Amino acid sequence: MVMKLLIICSLLVYANAQKFDKSFKEMCEVLDGKDSYREREDISQPMEGDKCTVVFPVAFDDKNSAQRYCEDNVPFHIHGSDFGREPGKLFCDAEASLICKDGWVQMFGRCYQITKEMMTHPDAVKHCGDKKAIIAFMHREALPFRINDYFSRVSQVWLNASEAITNDLIYNVDGGNVLLALDGYRYGLPNIALARVETNEKAMALCEYTPPMNQAESNHLLRRYGEIYYPTLFTKDKAYVRSFSSLQRSSDRMRDHNYCKNVLRPFLQTDSAQSAYPTPEFLELLNRHREPTIIRTSVYSADSSLLNRVSSNCTTSTSKNYGFDRTNSNGSALFTTLTFAKNIWRKDEPKEQCDGASWSTGIVLSREKGEARLEAMSDARYAPIYCQTNFDTFYYGKCPARWRPYYRKERGQLWCHKFAEEEWKPIRETFDGAEKWCKRQGAAVTGFTNAEELSLLDDIVVDASRVLNDFNPGVKTWLGAKRRPQCDKVLKGMNGFIREESHACSRLRVFEWLNGVAQNPPDFEDHWVAPSEPNNYRDSKEGCIELLKGDETQRWNVKDASKKLNDNACGNKKYFICGKEAPIKSNSNV
Repeated sequence: MVMKLLIICSLLVYANAQKFDKSFKEMCEVLDGKDSYREREDISQPMEGDKCTVVFPVAFDDKNSAQRYCEDNVPFHIHGSDFGREPGKLFCDAEASLICKDGWVQMFGRCYQITKEMMTHPDAVKHCGDKKAIIAFMHREALPFRINDYFSRVSQVWLNASEAITNDLIYNVDGGNVLLALDGYRYGLPNIALARVETNEKAMALCEYTPPMNQAESNHLLRRYGEIYYPTLFTKDKAYVRSFSSLQRSSDRMRDHNYCKNVLRPFLQTDSAQSAYPTPEFLELLNRHREPTIIRTSVYSADSSLLNRVSSNCTTSTSKNYGFDRTNSNGSALFTTLTFAKNIWRKDEPKEQCDGASWSTGIVLSREKGEARLEAMSDARYAPIYCQTNFDTFYYGKCPARWRPYYRKERGQLWCHKFAEEEWKPIRETFDGAEKWCKRQGAAVTGFTNAEELSLLDDIVVDASRVLNDFNPGVKTWLGAKRRPQCDKVLKGMNGFIREESHACSRLRVFEWLNGVAQNPPDFEDHWVAPSEPNNYRDSKEGCIELLKGDETQRWNVKDASKKLNDNACGNKKYFICGKEAPIKSNSNV
């Protein structure tokens, strides 16, 4: 059925960026779908596009024929057809997920604009190029008929087509250019026919460009993917696709992300994908779509390194230094800690049962209902992963006021430090009390990654001594590391560490950072105040680390112990510095 649908693109002019497809809205109005029209959500990445149900005065008694008619005559996504609702009427449920620029008409996933001026083919190519478009290409059999429906007072337009179509043209001039003759009389053809004409012929320029991929369009494609392969899972703002391959975690931090980009590129036509990071909403979806398998996740321990695999002793860890990599705005990996994540981990997880054997994470879907949560898993375990759509890139915002920033280049992480004080007075706490105080600030007792960052912490102490009231220079400062619990038994009656470098209780490893404040093993080797430290003096359970400052001649005969470390009993009250990651922002909330 041929219907003339004149698109008046001058309507609905907005100064802001286009948030819906205007040609779809006007089609809905013309095809009796005005009352059912629903515009997409006014958010950065809507999960669904504009929708309406259009009506044709035609009758069908076959579902497949009705669906095909809707798909040919409504040049948008068709989610269903109904020919039994009212006699002699066909209802087509349509969606426009992509968005064309103002003044362009969307048909079958591409944007078209016609210039009603006769010009040669080279001039038309240049004309479209100036619009950052190309001469329209016939990618659907129904496209010429929809062009005829949508554009009035047009006799012929330049149109490209594949060789399979143009090899059998009735009107065919060697070396000529292809056009669509909407009025075929001039060439002895029926209306709406293709012809190859002389190079000096003139026709109107029909320009075409492909609109950018967005979340709504990718969701449509991934639903189709899920009809063939594993079902696609959807939350309120993401789509998740299970991969087929079983993968092992690699030292290449972008490997999983790049794998997911390759998996989803045919459906997204962009690289807007990454390995899924577990959110409570995603985990709830997995619990509802249970299957007896293990899913490997993108969360891993930041302590995972070749250096940490050399120990022959299987020991546990309490560091809980887990997180995942996002895609930074510059294309690099941006590590995000999971220290304070809620509703993510199974009870008592993560359990690092053995160094180097439990630094990856997985989700065991055969657990009891509601128990499919994150748990530590061997790096060597092969398992499939989920990929997620991600149309955002991420970057660090500024540290909060009065927090000192430090950029950790190795991890691509911006860390914020702040000396603990209230009402311009320093706070003294036991180590556990300091942890509780920092936690209320969304932080933890801080750490450092290298000598440069240690110098910054020393500067923070100096600044505090200058500006805070009642500052006692004799009081030292807690840092966020503790002695490994199993080392208390190993070292009973001995010095504070074991001489064997690869041992879990060696001088290099006997302490570890907690709560993801820095990467393990700590960079302590060159910063102990004396060769005998950490000595766990007289088995006094010196389980915490203090940052020294000033004269220490009485204890170690060191005149200036600034930027030096010592182990001390955790129950003592000292100053402390809190640390947390800078806020991570995405381009969707700029």
